[in-house]
Amino acid sequence: MTDNDPARLFQLLQAGHSAAAEKLAHDMMRAGRHAHLADFALGILAYQKRDYDGAVAHLKRSIAVEPTLAAWNNLGAAYRATGRLAEASAAYQSALAIDAKFADAAANYANVLMDLGSYAAAESMALRAISNGANTVEVHVTLGNAQFRQGRLVEAAVSYRTSLARGENHTAIRNLGSTLANLGRFAEAKQVYSTALAKQPNADLHSSFLICQTYDPHMTAADLRHASAAYERAYALHMPPVAAHANSPDPGRRLRIGYVSPDLCNHVVAVFMLPLMTRHNTSAFDIYCYADVRNADDTSRKFQALSTWRQTIGMTDERLAALIADDGIDILIDLAGHSPGNRQLVFARKPAPVQMSYVIGTGTTTGLTAIDGLIADRHLLPEGSERVISEAPFDLGRPFVAYEPPPTMPAVGPLPALRNGYMTFGYFGRPIRLNDRVIEVWSALLAACPGSRLRLDNKPFGAAATQDDVRRRFAAFGISPDRLDLGDTPTHPAVLAAYNEIDIALDPFPHNAGTTSLEALWMGAPVLTLADRPPVGRLGESLLNAVGLGDWVARDDAGYVAKGVAANANLAALAELRASLRTRCEQSQLSDVADLTRAMERLYRTAWQRWCAKQQAA
Repeated sequence: MTDNDPARLFQLLQAGHSAAAEKLAHDMMRAGRHAHLADFALGILAYQKRDYDGAVAHLKRSIAVEPTLAAWNNLGAAYRATGRLAEASAAYQSALAIDAKFADAAANYANVLMDLGSYAAAESMALRAISNGANTVEVHVTLGNAQFRQGRLVEAAVSYRTSLARGENHTAIRNLGSTLANLGRFAEAKQVYSTALAKQPNADLHSSFLICQTYDPHMTAADLRHASAAYERAYALHMPPVAAHANSPDPGRRLRIGYVSPDLCNHVVAVFMLPLMTRHNTSAFDIYCYADVRNADDTSRKFQALSTWRQTIGMTDERLAALIADDGIDILIDLAGHSPGNRQLVFARKPAPVQMSYVIGTGTTTGLTAIDGLIADRHLLPEGSERVISEAPFDLGRPFVAYEPPPTMPAVGPLPALRNGYMTFGYFGRPIRLNDRVIEVWSALLAACPGSRLRLDNKPFGAAATQDDVRRRFAAFGISPDRLDLGDTPTHPAVLAAYNEIDIALDPFPHNAGTTSLEALWMGAPVLTLADRPPVGRLGESLLNAVGLGDWVARDDAGYVAKGVAANANLAALAELRASLRTRCEQSQLSDVADLTRAMERLYRTAWQRWCAKQQAA
């Protein structure tokens, strides 16, 4: 050992000679020479091997001797990779305390602030990094992400394009495509995705493209099926399956159910899944959660209390598939579809004998033949739908969802039109559903109801540039800006109260809303929907039929306008419906979570018995 060892160690690291660097670092540790530098190097190497806990241990020992900028910065990255965001924040703050202009630490800290949901702070930190010399692809992506989360779509698109001007980056491409779709620019979004995927296939990017296409009004159900099949051919069909399933083919035994999701936290998926999991029959079903949840919160802890919780952040698909198989999961449930953080390539490896996708994830087919069934209902998947999904249709025999309103839900108020003297239509969902066809139909409805107004309420509708864009798009169909009320109601209790300021909720198409429609119904606002391509274009039909409002389901654009005009012409009937609608909801199957849970469990048991029968016949 010589005094040149530290220099040689870092030369090996920089050259990518990992094995030699690791050997030298261990030699230095055994000799007791420059051990803190050896720990630093071993921490870097552990991180590269995705041994994040090992990286944390080595880097903490290095810092205990010499707390350098690089050590704090890399410790922050290791903590973030394991989802330990508070510790990651502290590490980056320590680096910035040493050098307030350390751009790398500021850029990395901005990502942690994004994970924590502190979007304004993340934007400020990203701008700080840029002002101190950071000019990477990644820091401009972070800036765009912070702007997007604050609803500033136009600015976000500029940041993503700035990022891509500095180099190829799949995250920038994915987020630019999504942002353009949220601005209704589907042709541009398609071009962004298609060009990138033609250059370099990427499963995560392709998943994002599939999600974008579900909102595109020019895509038919058959088109979406072809698109999802292309994903399977590109990434999933060649995946090696795990070893033969060792699950006992006993049709009546207690089953292990595994739920896979990145959204078992304060997220809309949890709104529906937490009440269901709370009511599972644990004598018949043993529940596991495989959670790609970076920022575990109070909601996550409720899931943890109800299940065997597996934190899967940082796990490769191969490793996670092996874990699921080792856990002996009998039925594996996908709750994400192709949404960000999905694990479709885990399902492609078939780690469980029976695999299903629940339609609440993204409301459409996964495209994977390794997934046996798509859990929905007869409205979402009417007869003939098997031609446009890769999975078998699994009908719950009741509405696909049940809803527990929050304790903050206010009382239903009187019909606003009676005091205002005009009809107020409303939509409180995301702008990605507002394609040009929707805007044309809604404009026709406003034109046919003189004096009526449209309230659009969601974070992007509160941003000035987005507001200008929305007004321009409606003006193209003859609607003046003064008939549009655009804004962002900041808290969920206030959003619920805002339903008392609209008369009718408008459901977009071909991608219907879900949660916002349920909230509207509970708040006394009937939802006007159009039954379009299954499954996601039939969400409104399912919800409305569940509360006896099948006559609010249009079959074409003209019928949609006509139904809205008819409601505007009979305010007395509309007021009567409003007064009774919450009771209708509370007395319907939409309010019966226990019934949904039993239906789900019957479906699980039936699918399991089919698998057992196949094994016994083999």
